[in-house]
Amino acid sequence: MKVCRILTTIVMIALILTLPGSVRADKPTAEKSVKVVKELPVEIVDQDTNNLLHQINLIAAESKRLKATMQDESIEERLVIILQLSQLWLRAEKTILPLADNLIELEKKQKQVELRHQVESVFKQILINLKSEVERLGERIDIVREQRREAPPAKSYALQLQVTRMTGYLDRFLEMNLHVLDKMSQIGMDTESEYKLLQRRLTGRVEELFGRISLSLVRVDDLKQRLKSIPDDAEAAKLLIVANKCLENNSESMEKALKLLDLMHVNTADYRSRLVATTQDLASQLLSVGVLTRLSRRALDAAFNGVVEYGPSALMKIVLFCLIIYFFSLMKRLLRSGLIKLFDRPDFKFTHLARDMIVTWISRLVMIFGVILALSQIGISLGPLLAGLGVAGFVVGFALQDTLSNFASGMMILVYRPYDIGDLVDVGGVFGVVNKMNLVSTTLLTLDNQVIVIPNSKIWGDVIKNVTAQETRRIDMVFGISYSDDIPKAEALLEEILQSHDKVLKHPEPVVRLHELGASSVDFVVRPWVRVEDYWDVYWDVTRAVKLKFDAANISIPFPQRDVHVYNENALVPAPEQ
Repeated sequence: MKVCRILTTIVMIALILTLPGSVRADKPTAEKSVKVVKELPVEIVDQDTNNLLHQINLIAAESKRLKATMQDESIEERLVIILQLSQLWLRAEKTILPLADNLIELEKKQKQVELRHQVESVFKQILINLKSEVERLGERIDIVREQRREAPPAKSYALQLQVTRMTGYLDRFLEMNLHVLDKMSQIGMDTESEYKLLQRRLTGRVEELFGRISLSLVRVDDLKQRLKSIPDDAEAAKLLIVANKCLENNSESMEKALKLLDLMHVNTADYRSRLVATTQDLASQLLSVGVLTRLSRRALDAAFNGVVEYGPSALMKIVLFCLIIYFFSLMKRLLRSGLIKLFDRPDFKFTHLARDMIVTWISRLVMIFGVILALSQIGISLGPLLAGLGVAGFVVGFALQDTLSNFASGMMILVYRPYDIGDLVDVGGVFGVVNKMNLVSTTLLTLDNQVIVIPNSKIWGDVIKNVTAQETRRIDMVFGISYSDDIPKAEALLEEILQSHDKVLKHPEPVVRLHELGASSVDFVVRPWVRVEDYWDVYWDVTRAVKLKFDAANISIPFPQRDVHVYNENALVPAPEQ
């Protein structure tokens, strides 16, 4: 097992920093100097840039020294040297990338011909070495995979660990490759062909990993079925552990490759959807404590990095969204108050219903426009949203035909204005006062204060009776007297009652006429005209006054009477003679 570990970690040699001027351990060099870059005068560049140039030379020298001593050391010492070389690579990345940033800052003041030449040469050589190491690692991974396939189950897991480690190095090199290209692009170097090459490499890697993940899933499923049939199969249990580890490794490497493609602005939606379809059972297969711990830690790190990277811009978008919504809400209130004042002018013949409806819908349209504008400003694409709303509107409209019928009836009511808020109406079999209305329904308050909501289609399709639409209204009353009473006297009393009431209108003139000779009474019709709001006051006052006046003048108000004649049949038969 120790030998396997040593063979596994030998691949760390790929991490050796091969900057310009450096050599590999298996190739001796005749160069006496390890300087790969030249330090420049401080008056041309700043001290920080010179420190970075000096660090590059130190890293190159340390790399050569470590590789030169590797062949003479023991196996354990070689492992230590390999780890030191990997740390050198990380130091090199943290040194070279800031050097490019310094070049950009210095060139804002004056051109840096010599420094630019050195930086570009370093980047070109690093790029060449990166591509070489990626290819070498890929070949080495294929070799170990082939060994794992032919190895017994006891050794398969150790070989899979080697694949996992080397795959991690390969993913790291690909990530470094993208970082280097980004920095080269920032300093003005031509990287178009290199970007395309890296994109093709990542795309090919993603396709390869799709196949490996699918194969791992098949193997895991087969081994689970095998263990169901033979629970004590130790070989199948070991192979299942290896298959799960392989599945986990390929899935993590796939996610890293997709992330790099995202950073290169490549649309990975299709790849991710295929990944979900392929690994739909992946979650249940990776429910181990170690995996969950790593996934949780990675999720927390990603969340923290996301907050740091995107938090300020997201906060600005939220603030901008709130400001736009507040501005349009203020505009809505101002527009609403202005429209109400405009419609209240005498020269506008709008009903309260029409006024409220117009003001409400204009206010809503203003807010809808504000929300759309706010969403567009924070980067939300409105094209798909509006298209989806159009399709949804068609479906909803087809499903809500009755509601649309109510809507159309509401529009007709607004146009023809058969009633207004506060009118006493008889609509849809309900008698009450109009309380409020929208384009779908009308709400009435009955005289005993019940709330009745009537669909507009039922109102418009039936008879509409508006009791209070006119300013004046006639009261129709009938009073009867006995056949034996003085008709002119009764007529004079009725006219006097109407003339003496201050709420009875003089024009049109009230009417008092002998109307009908009824079965039990002589009936007069009494028809005064009053203002709509005085209807019931006059009705009740006149009825009370008629009763009092008729009683004082001994004029009776008869109730229904009927004469009954009784005949005795025995009285018609003559008595017999004695």
